[in-house]
Amino acid sequence: MRNRILKSSKAAFFLAALTTSVALVLLVDRGGLIAWGTFFSGVALLAKIGLKPSRIDLGLSVGLATLSVLAWVGTLYYVISTWESGEVVELNIDTSEGEHTARLWVLDIGADPIVYYDAEREVAKSLLAGKPLQFTRADEVSTRVPRATLVDALPEGEANRILEAMEAKYGYRNKAAGIYYSLLGRSRDRVALVVSLIEE
Repeated sequence: MRNRILKSSKAAFFLAALTTSVALVLLVDRGGLIAWGTFFSGVALLAKIGLKPSRIDLGLSVGLATLSVLAWVGTLYYVISTWESGEVVELNIDTSEGEHTARLWVLDIGADPIVYYDAEREVAKSLLAGKPLQFTRADEVSTRVPRATLVDALPEGEANRILEAMEAKYGYRNKAAGIYYSLLGRSRDRVALVVSLIEE
């Protein structure tokens, strides 16, 4: 009986350690409440298994791993489905690593459409360099020249105007972005941009 408990506890310890390690990697890369919760729960479970192994350890480890994955997948599904319920445009952007496709909300402020994009670094470099890209809206495809500005460099009045326009157009859907960043965090290599898409 004792040997069976020890074998079960070893498997439980391995799974809990793996889950905790993945959570730690996510914390370093992006943070987020799910990663924090999984990490601290994993540490507590590892301490419990080490100090007082029992038959329920494997079930607890499986439960922690399953709950963490379901929380991630469920949050991602909710955010994407909410995001896609509003008007979304598609950008095909050439980068040093190949073509990148982004689906983004769009605002009509002034003569040219505007998008907010929390972009990967290589994508941000391409947008800031003003390389022409393919813009698809309502199945109509055109070539646009991006004029990108770092969000941190935007004048306060301009930033407020964009936020107000986003709230007016997308309404309750804006909450999905807050949920995404709160629960799943934000990758540290992202660059927040506001991009005007100027027709050639």
